[in-house]
Amino acid sequence: MDIIRILIVAEDISSRRGLVSIFSLESMFDMLGGYSIDEAINKLVLLQPDVVLINIVGDISIYMLLIKKIKSECPYSLVLSIIDNKKSEEIAKVLNQGLDGYIPKGVLSGYLVKIVELSCYTGLFCLPGFVKNMVSFNSSKKNNIHKMKNSVVESCENLSKREMEILKLMSQNHSNTEIAGMLYISLPTVKTHVSNILRKLGQQNRAQAILYSIATGLINNSL
Repeated sequence: MDIIRILIVAEDISSRRGLVSIFSLESMFDMLGGYSIDEAINKLVLLQPDVVLINIVGDISIYMLLIKKIKSECPYSLVLSIIDNKKSEEIAKVLNQGLDGYIPKGVLSGYLVKIVELSCYTGLFCLPGFVKNMVSFNSSKKNNIHKMKNSVVESCENLSKREMEILKLMSQNHSNTEIAGMLYISLPTVKTHVSNILRKLGQQNRAQAILYSIATGLINNSL
């Protein structure tokens, strides 16, 4: 896979440093730096990153202007944001400005990296919690979101109550042995459930199943 050139935008310096540190440690990312909104505007035009990750906090209007600017000046950059999943109205506003996807606050750093990576390589939108009251998107985005929601609904219907329970424990980094102890079932039974979960979600391993489930809102993101 090609290296992903990423640029971080965050007003809070500690958040900015934290995100820069997380992605700097990952070999698949080329960290272009972390900047405040004012600093980022000029840097974005110059660097033309593959992905811009924006940590949205406080007044959303300033971020809306930034996203609009990015989409105008950096047409090939994927724009993702980290935002409180409870603020559905604000999420709708930034999505209307051209935001490609969002990631809820509370996702573990390892999952955050993989979600951004998957978004870059697969075009996966991060739509946790089945955001129901979305604003109007352009027709292509409507189709993408509709397809994803249908896929997630089918996954919910296919997974049994026990499988959903195990999937949630998997997302909390519990091993098969730990899950067996917590649910008072045998280890072979857990392994069978995990295999069924992977098959039903169409994923090759536990990590991919967890990332898919987080990104689509199939399981709670506040880990």
